[in-house]
Amino acid sequence: MTRPFILSAAIADPQLAVPATAAAWLDAAEAAGLDLLHFGEAGARPFDAQVLVAWAAPLTKRVGLVACVPASNAHPFHVARALSAVDFLCSGRTAWSVVPEGASEGMAEDMIGAARALWDGWGSDTLILDKTGGRYLDAAKVKASNYEGPFFKVAGPVNAMRPLVGQPLLVTYEAAPLAITDADIALVASPQKAAGATKTLLKITFETPLEEIAQHFAEGVIDGVHLSLTDPLAELPALAQRFAALVAANPGGAGNLRERLGLPLPATASNQPDGAKIPEIA
Repeated sequence: MTRPFILSAAIADPQLAVPATAAAWLDAAEAAGLDLLHFGEAGARPFDAQVLVAWAAPLTKRVGLVACVPASNAHPFHVARALSAVDFLCSGRTAWSVVPEGASEGMAEDMIGAARALWDGWGSDTLILDKTGGRYLDAAKVKASNYEGPFFKVAGPVNAMRPLVGQPLLVTYEAAPLAITDADIALVASPQKAAGATKTLLKITFETPLEEIAQHFAEGVIDGVHLSLTDPLAELPALAQRFAALVAANPGGAGNLRERLGLPLPATASNQPDGAKIPEIA
C-alpha cells in the first residue's frame, strides 16, 4: 500500500445535532472522500459527540468518525462501551480524541489508559456465534482489565466486544497536548513530525499554499491535512477538489480505518493482534 495522503476535517457547529442538517453534511463528507470527520474539536464541543457518531455510523460508508470526548465529565467504561458499539455500526471506522480542558492534570491520559485496557479485555477471537451449540463467545477469552490509575479504577470486563478496529484511532491536538507517546494521529499548526504519534496532519486554511503542503508530504514531515469547517457544504467539495491530485497519487488501502490509513495498533495493545474476528454462521 502506498503511504496515503489523509484528508481530515472538523465540524463544531451546534447544527450538527440537527438531523436534516447533519445528514447533508455527512453526505458532503462522503462525497469529498474525507478520511476523518471530527465531531467537535479542542475548544469547541457544543454537543455530545458520542451520541452523534452513533447516529452517523449507519448513515456513512467510508469516512472515519472521530468523537471528541471531554475528560472532565466522561467515564472510560461508558466511553469504551459506546465506541465499541459504534465501531460495529460503522464496520471499523471509529476514532476518538480526548480533550483535557476543564479536567485535572493527567485525567485525560488516565481515561485513555483505562479505555484501552477495557478494549483489550476481549480477545480478537472471542466470538463464536455457534447457534446450534448455543455458544455466543468463549468466556475464557474475556478478561477483567483491573486497571487502576490516579483518577479511574475499572475492573472490567466491559460489556461490549472488542472493536473491529482493535482500538479506535486516537487523535491528539497540539493545542491541547497530552502526555501520550503512542497516539495514532496528531494535529499540528506548523509543518513538523509530531512526537508521540504515528502520523501527523497539518491544520490548514484554504490560503495555505498547496505546493508547500505537497512538499511537506513528500518529505515525510506530514501525512495529510486537517481543516476546521465553518461552511461544510461549500468547504468540503472545495477541499476535495484542491487535494484531488495528491489523494489520487497517494490512495489509502482497503479494510477498516486502521488498515486503510496504514495505522498499526499501538504497542500497548500488543497482547492483541488486531480487531474482533466475526466467524461465519453456518
